Amino acid sequence: MRSVDRLSVRSRCRGIGVRLGAAVWALTLSLACLAQQEPLSCPLPPQTDSGPASLRLTHQGLDSRTARQLATQLAATTHSTDPQALAAAYLQHFGSRVQRGQPEQLAELPPQDVRFWLAGNPPLAEAQAQALLDWVEAGGRLVAVADDSTLALSATLGVRPMATRELGGAAPPIMALPLWPNLTQLYLAEDDAPAYLGFDDSRHLFDVGDQAVAWASSASATHMLMLPWGDGSVTLLSDSDLWSNAHLAQYDNAWLLWYLTQGAPVTLIAPAPPLPLWLDALQRYGLALGLLTLAAGIWLRRRRQNPAPRRDAQRWPELIATLQRDIQREVHRRRPELADQGVAERWQYLARLSGLSTRAVGEAMRPSPARLSARDFTRRIVQLRLLHLAVRPPLPRTSDDRQFPS
Repeated sequence: MRSVDRLSVRSRCRGIGVRLGAAVWALTLSLACLAQQEPLSCPLPPQTDSGPASLRLTHQGLDSRTARQLATQLAATTHSTDPQALAAAYLQHFGSRVQRGQPEQLAELPPQDVRFWLAGNPPLAEAQAQALLDWVEAGGRLVAVADDSTLALSATLGVRPMATRELGGAAPPIMALPLWPNLTQLYLAEDDAPAYLGFDDSRHLFDVGDQAVAWASSASATHMLMLPWGDGSVTLLSDSDLWSNAHLAQYDNAWLLWYLTQGAPVTLIAPAPPLPLWLDALQRYGLALGLLTLAAGIWLRRRRQNPAPRRDAQRWPELIATLQRDIQREVHRRRPELADQGVAERWQYLARLSGLSTRAVGEAMRPSPARLSARDFTRRIVQLRLLHLAVRPPLPRTSDDRQFPS
């Protein structure tokens, strides 16, 4: 029995070894076949591309480095609270005539221009969206932010803006894994290296009808779609913050602005720029400030015409002495026996009547110096008034007063 068991164990081990050998041989053969195949053809940045700071887009009318340097120079000389001030100066450098437009004035805009519908505008009505598309169909070029204000426009074009997190956890294909995954990359047929753009990576544009002829994507989302519409075109963006004063000089943001306009007249449809703080405060409280200034002027004028009489400081000691004599007279009338006693007893009696301390009574009843400050005079008068009220005789009660409890 023992010899039979040993043969069974050996046969099992030999079978396991054969299977492992076959698996290793199959894996080696597969790797050899893959090594002989040609590499995948993916639109990844070539090895000569050194990133967003490199010289690229040399086959265009404006290369990446020149666009970035020009935007940096203009940013040093442009100081404005208008978020689009730097973008307007940049476009004007290339000969574009830049004007402002309001959402409610679409029918009054010039027909031959590139219209930029930027973030922050009120929502487009269906009639306004259709008027814009009719203008594009006739040959216009529209660059619009696909947000809540352009839902009617995006729905007609078959594009659904959404948050990137709504895409789910599916792994992106290898074609969407560039060397700079956080930046949006736009590839052009004439250049090997892409344009790097600083879009907000939290928004995604979903081309429902697959109508876009060009697009720009990052590793996680699509941020720009160019769609033909009649004789014109519509370029939808996930956001327009890359053209603000703070971000225009970064990456190839300025180059994209030039690429979409190239010297054509431009109309920026955006909310009115914020007012400076002092001007905003003047608009809010200007009327109240004007009325207050007028009232102060009238008061000063009347004060100069009729100056208030000044108190004669030389008469202050006399006034204090008069009040002291009145108080002493009332004390003598109420308590005649105190006339033969000392000053301390009379002060204690006044302190009990008035509720003041003996020290305060003494300060009030002492002779006044020849010169007093306004503060000392006021304090002495207040103390003497309290003492005078305490020692003066009560008013007689009438028959009507007896009807009420005391």
